[in-house]
This record gives sequence, C-alpha cells and structure tokens, in this order.
Amino acid sequence: MKIIEVKNKTLGQSIGLKAGDKLLKINGKRVVDEIDYRFRITDEEVLLDVEVDGVMKQFNVEKDYDDDLGVLFEEFKVRKCANDCVFCFVDQNPEGMRSGMYFRDGDYRLSYLYGHYITLTNMGQNELDRIVEQKLSPLYVSVHATDVRLRKNYYYMAKMII
Repeated sequence: MKIIEVKNKTLGQSIGLKAGDKLLKINGKRVVDEIDYRFRITDEEVLLDVEVDGVMKQFNVEKDYDDDLGVLFEEFKVRKCANDCVFCFVDQNPEGMRSGMYFRDGDYRLSYLYGHYITLTNMGQNELDRIVEQKLSPLYVSVHATDVRLRKNYYYMAKMII
C-alpha cells in the first residue's frame, strides 16, 4: 500500500517513513488495503516490510495496542460487480444522474466499511477466508433468487460468513 502522507509526531515519522514508501507486510502477512492495515497493526510488536525508494527494508516497532503508524494510504481500487442481474438497482437508475450512480460495485470491503449490499457471487475462497479471519461484520448480503432451494443455500452461506 502506497503511503501518501506521514503525520507529524507519529510512529511512522519516528522510523523514517515518508510519502511514496509502500507498506507491503505486517508480521509477514500481506497488507493489501486499509482493512488489512487496521487488523494487523493492533499487535504491540510489529515487523513491517516496507519498500523505501525501491529497496526493501524491515522495521521492528514496539507500540501500544491502539497506536498506529500515523500514515495515510492511497485509495484502494473498488471492485466492479461482474454480474448482469435483471433486478440490479443500478441499472434501474434514471438517466441524467452523476456517473458514480451507474457504477455497480461488488466489493465486500465497501459492505463492511459503508454498508453497501453485496451478492457474494464475485468472491473467491481467499476473500471468504479473510472475512472469517478478520471477523468483518456486519456485511450486507443481497439475496435475489426465486428458487427456494437456492435461497436457502444463499441464506446458510451468508449466516456462516456473518
């Protein structure tokens, strides 16, 4: 994750982090977005793998449980829904609205962070495992199936995740 700002008088500044550096891992685990960062930075001792000017560096940091590095990261790319559902509310928006109103997001991270609805159909096992490991809840699951057997399967799958 690319750092875009390091705040003054923070752990990040004290170890020499700067805008443009990339945080790659915390305690040997990849950090792909703000959710990973928030989850992994809570340990009191962290080993950071950071790319600084194209060179890999490691930093051992001892900190309080609730301390973070005091850095801001560039925005993550939102995953687009690959489905073409006939009931998609986005496709039912009237013409003439701002462009963002026509973007079909299918990103479970936005469900966790902002309450967006997801279908779970565009998710792989890694995403499902991450949801369980990091206890990302609540997730807002939209179930659109008329076949009773399918509705039950979606319901039970959603209950297992949440």
